[in-house]
Amino acid sequence: MEFKKELEDKINLLRRKRIVITTPRLIILEYLLQNRIHPTAEEVYQDLRQRFPSLSLASVYNTLKLFSRLGITTELLLDKEKARYDINTIPHAHFKCLNCGKIYDLLDIKLPQKVTGHKVLSTQLYFYGVCQECLKKRSNK
Repeated sequence: MEFKKELEDKINLLRRKRIVITTPRLIILEYLLQNRIHPTAEEVYQDLRQRFPSLSLASVYNTLKLFSRLGITTELLLDKEKARYDINTIPHAHFKCLNCGKIYDLLDIKLPQKVTGHKVLSTQLYFYGVCQECLKKRSNK
């Protein structure tokens, strides 16, 4: 989806939920749409703080938690100590490279939406291993 359209859709969702569009919320939303890297709150803060010195780490945490609660982002718990945030909320699996730490979207793996006798509210599926790039580097040594 085109950046402007996606940004507009997310802003409209915030407005429908009666959420004020503050400058920190807008710059964090734009950052997530332009940097689909599954960042932590600390990474978002580090990447934005020089351009926006008034931005606080607390604002970043609060905004990301709000976005997750509203369904604008998905909170990923790939690591025990830090949550990561995905702007792509369509159900999909993730792959984390244990060598370089990169996280990849696995869009071609079908996640079950129904479980007989139960109501599925959310699904998260994580794969851990070594990515193609790291495998190539290993084979070139």
